[in-house]
Amino acid sequence: MDTAISPHEARHPIRVVAARTGLTPTLLRAWERRYSVVEPGRSEGGQRLYSDDDIERLLLLKRATDAGRAIRLVADLPVAELRTLVEEDRSARAPAPPAGDAQVERAFAAAWAAVEAMDADGLETELRRAVVTLGSIAFTDHLVAPLLRAIGEKWRDGSMRPAHEHVATEVVKRVLHWMVEPARADDHGPGAVVGTLSGELHGLGALLAGATAALDGWRVTVLGQDLPPEEFAHAARTVGARMVGISAVNPLSVDGIPGQLQALLDALPAEVSVVVGGPAAPELATAVADGRLRAVASLAAFRHVLRELAAG
Repeated sequence: MDTAISPHEARHPIRVVAARTGLTPTLLRAWERRYSVVEPGRSEGGQRLYSDDDIERLLLLKRATDAGRAIRLVADLPVAELRTLVEEDRSARAPAPPAGDAQVERAFAAAWAAVEAMDADGLETELRRAVVTLGSIAFTDHLVAPLLRAIGEKWRDGSMRPAHEHVATEVVKRVLHWMVEPARADDHGPGAVVGTLSGELHGLGALLAGATAALDGWRVTVLGQDLPPEEFAHAARTVGARMVGISAVNPLSVDGIPGQLQALLDALPAEVSVVVGGPAAPELATAVADGRLRAVASLAAFRHVLRELAAG
């Protein structure tokens, strides 16, 4: 008797789909409602149920939007075209930095060896050396950002112990603070407030965004992580911020963030923009319709928005 399960069979509840794809249930329902990306079945009790085919399609759409593509432009593509598009985006990712790939690769290998050995002093030495040899932009965009991404992935899949992640995090924080210290002497730039909203406990992305803004001439106030919208609005008014930067790293923690983003936008003066970055950023921008909200998929894109806002 053939007991194979058909890939078309609707059998996965929405929480399983969220865990497998990184899409939050809130965003998934929004995509279904606005763009009909999949048509789930229903259980006898009315619960949404998804097939293996649905999960594959949603995962491809997630990867396409993570690469910076608007969901409205890819929602109707067949799966075969989505696979091709995602592969093209993956192949084109991470252009060669100004310092040259070989330097970055050597610096990354040395830093990664220190992370695995829990060698805090060695990691700090390698990172400080890389700031000097690569320059600040290549250092943040092509070394630190990929390093943090790799650490996060290893930590989430269980192949890196939390102690290694904590040691690396503290070292990266120290180096970023050291790197931007000279920029803090200039207090004439536009003001910015950065951090993470309630439910997002990973603050390194916000710290990296703050360092990027500081090196680009902004007066940056880093609030840290897990704060409600009203605290960001209060801080923005207090320091006269022109921009609030929000980091959204963990896609499974953002169910309530669209509402928080809207509350933040409502509480801010009309001239203050909100920039959201991190793996969940494209989804959040889709879920919140407000012209003052920008989503960025990379530090280079964030830098472009910073310069646009500073000029305006």
